[in-house]
Amino acid sequence: MNAPGPEPRYQGKPLSDWALAILEHGVNARPTDSALEAMAAVRAIGAAAIPHLLAWLQPPFQHPLLLAGATRCFKALGPAAASAIPELARMLHDSKPPRSSSVYGEWLNVLEALSYLGPEALPILLGAAANSAGPEFQTDVIHNLGNFGPDGAPAIPALIAWSRHENLWIRFWALHALGRIAKQPAAVIPVLLSALKDSEAIVRREAAQALGRYGQDASHAVPELLRAADDADWHAQPGAIAALVQIGGQPDVVLPLLVRKLHDGNWILRRCAAVALGDFGGQKAFDALMEATDDPQGFVREIVFLSLKMIDPAALEKSGRTFKTSGPPRG
Repeated sequence: MNAPGPEPRYQGKPLSDWALAILEHGVNARPTDSALEAMAAVRAIGAAAIPHLLAWLQPPFQHPLLLAGATRCFKALGPAAASAIPELARMLHDSKPPRSSSVYGEWLNVLEALSYLGPEALPILLGAAANSAGPEFQTDVIHNLGNFGPDGAPAIPALIAWSRHENLWIRFWALHALGRIAKQPAAVIPVLLSALKDSEAIVRREAAQALGRYGQDASHAVPELLRAADDADWHAQPGAIAALVQIGGQPDVVLPLLVRKLHDGNWILRRCAAVALGDFGGQKAFDALMEATDDPQGFVREIVFLSLKMIDPAALEKSGRTFKTSGPPRG
């Protein structure tokens, strides 16, 4: 492609500055205020950004972080950058390296960029998945199908088939994508319920997580999710903990479960419960979280305070309790 001209600017900053700022993230990978500002800046620049983003995805690379930054800029632009689809499709077709190649990450960035550009790009990724040379490539493509959100609905039949694949990671990412798309509940929810019985804990976790994304449409799955929240393998539990809050209903059962998990011996489950209680909201959740502000694990305390602030920032401030990076030693 032709070299682009001077970088477009917004509020005095060049596009490359915004592309680097867009990568900033905080707790739970949430974008920082600076990243949110950068997203808005990229949208304001609009189509003028596209030639530069395409150039940054190809050698010679100006800055290693601009690869990821360009991809996130395409995410910010979304279907407004659909004019880039033909060039990205060409790059995807022409540059797929061996998985062990040092440029494999660059191919992945092109793949991901396409997944943000709306329904016109979906057939390209479906074709790439169907024609993959092996499960490793196929996994990478399926991983990105969820980025289409509801626009990915035409991929649901293929994803259902992949959710039963013998390869663990193909099953995992197919379920992940089904949850991100969250369409056709009558066809998908039975598949997710079946996957709650998968032999692999992380697949069971992802099936539960995906059920949560269906909200009230998955309300009949609550009894199964309550059982999944106490799965014998703790790795499977976080998906069910999150899903029960996303679906809603049965607060008299769900809230006690979350409070119990908030005091589990596993700090990862305590952290998951703290996130879920913040989403659950209400005075009872606030009171339960206040009892966990001195958790021995800093990563848990951090989420406890974020959840308290989410529920009732005024009451938290009035309490005088503040997050401290160090805490009491483990018992």
